[in-house]
Amino acid sequence: MVREATKGIAAMTEHSGSEEAGGAISAAGEEVIRGLLATLREDMKKEESGGDEVLALDPLVVESQLLSYQHSAASFVVKLQGMEIIGLSEFIIEDVCVNVQTLAVTINLRYDSLLLDGEYDISGKLVKVIPLSTRGPFTVTASNARITLWVKLKTCRGRLEVGQLRSELVVGDVHLDLSHMTGGSLVSKYVSSHLANQIRTHWQQHEPELSMVLKKHLNDELKNVSLMSLQLLQSTDKYMRRGSLY
Repeated sequence: MVREATKGIAAMTEHSGSEEAGGAISAAGEEVIRGLLATLREDMKKEESGGDEVLALDPLVVESQLLSYQHSAASFVVKLQGMEIIGLSEFIIEDVCVNVQTLAVTINLRYDSLLLDGEYDISGKLVKVIPLSTRGPFTVTASNARITLWVKLKTCRGRLEVGQLRSELVVGDVHLDLSHMTGGSLVSKYVSSHLANQIRTHWQQHEPELSMVLKKHLNDELKNVSLMSLQLLQSTDKYMRRGSLY
């Protein structure tokens, strides 16, 4: 699909004279990135790509976390480990913005839901006297999640590469399910509610891991984008901007 998008750039720019300055170029650049993302969606689930080892992005393995909660009604410490974020390949493309001169790309993705699975180990006390100690699997469901990517491309060894990539992960509503939780439904509901709020806040700590793996995958996809197509986009963009001054 990426190759088809790059082949279509020349045809799209042939009719650029009737568009607003830079309009057709932005559309062509956006089409290339959207085609790249469509291919990336499938490759996110692969552990190997192009013969080089690339970490899987769906599921994305994340580091363990230690959370604590202090209140007059309860105090506990929870270790979350063996965690994976599931569903990163099921994104909906909301917006793509491409500047072909500066090679700056902004991508906004939306998710109906993301899952965070793993194991928990909790210890503490309820009302300062009742011991709380249990462990088991947990699942976090985050709805209305969004990821924004700021990408700075560069040319290197005759092809495009990702020079810099920064990501921002924002989640909406969060629901936490703790299996094997002791103490009855009220205790489980109380602990789950407060832990869900902390997990929602700490979710952004996974952005460095997400950025690192996304950069590797995007670089692998960019091997299919021709520098000739990029040069055509840049040249036509400059021509249109000069023409718009007259």
